[in-house]
Amino acid sequence: YHDDKGIIWPNAIAPFQIHLIGLDLKDKSIKSKVFKVYKELLDKNVDVLFDDREEMTAGEKFADADLIGIPIRLVVSKRTGEKIEYKKRSENKTKLVYIKEIL
Repeated sequence: YHDDKGIIWPNAIAPFQIHLIGLDLKDKSIKSKVFKVYKELLDKNVDVLFDDREEMTAGEKFADADLIGIPIRLVVSKRTGEKIEYKKRSENKTKLVYIKEIL
């Protein structure tokens, strides 16, 4: 249950279901969007690890996410627009989805 980047938690025993990462958080509209996504996930009783650290780079946040190994990583940033970047920890590919597709 690991690779060279860190842990890969199986869904059944993962401490959180989703690792939500906010990028470009100095932009008020992005910050508002990521907090809205966080609230929607909590409202649906999803266990979320929320990375809202403003002082960290995207690369540092992604490396930390891989090291921690939560099954699903969601990223909200300027680049994702109205969508959210979705990535399974066990895979290398990412895709852009709407929040309603996740919930």
